[in-house]
Amino acid sequence: MLAWFGPALSGLVLVVVLVPAAKAYGGSGHELFCQMAYELSQPATQQKLDEMADAHPDYENFASICNWADHIKSDDRWDYASPHHYVNFARTADKVTELDCPSQGCILSAIMHHYNVLEHNRDSWTSLAFLAHFIGDLHQPLHVSYADDLGGNRAQLEFYGEPANLHWVWDSGMLSKRDIEPLTGKVAALLDGISPLAHEVQLDRETVLAWANESAAVTRGVYTDFSKYQQLDDSYTDQYGPVLERRLQKGAQRLAAVLDYLYQGKD
Repeated sequence: MLAWFGPALSGLVLVVVLVPAAKAYGGSGHELFCQMAYELSQPATQQKLDEMADAHPDYENFASICNWADHIKSDDRWDYASPHHYVNFARTADKVTELDCPSQGCILSAIMHHYNVLEHNRDSWTSLAFLAHFIGDLHQPLHVSYADDLGGNRAQLEFYGEPANLHWVWDSGMLSKRDIEPLTGKVAALLDGISPLAHEVQLDRETVLAWANESAAVTRGVYTDFSKYQQLDDSYTDQYGPVLERRLQKGAQRLAAVLDYLYQGKD
């Protein structure tokens, strides 16, 4: 179990198993998200993130590190982390609470765990990779969703004439229709008009829950508009693409502020 109140894995040495940096499910979205956070962070933070990336040459920069948590899903040594990419709540619930996090942990407890590890060991490559990835997942609404259809994975539909599911549409499909390539151009477009947060962010349980409930609110609206086997096209991406991009922007601002707290001005 990942505890809310500190590193539950203290005393356990985590060994980073590198996997070739192939394209992963939702990979471009995570790279986009983390490159935005990198550019919003302070120079001292960027320097530390560069050092962390240099330590593992299979990942060329901080943005690519953010895909690692997906790359290891096929490695059974990391099976314990599979539930940490999401949190599910009941359709009848008013909000996400700590009680929605099962004994094996969820995205809420995992974020706090890896944040606490980094507070005590800022050189933990594993916890940096997990933290950045999970904060990205938390701001993708379908990672805070309903258990009865696996967060939209069972919500079948057609996306531009091809069979898909609702989770994939929000993870990858919509971004593929929103001029994500070249990535540098999309990063610049999404950073235009937003600024770093005015202060560093010291994470706590209440903050993580608040972020989760923002995503839950979007998810409720998404399901209100969903019908099984519906056909999605430009009208859907025009409506919801900006919603997803605003979540990316807000999450990137927050991740940058968290990393600034962890790395800015520290030895």
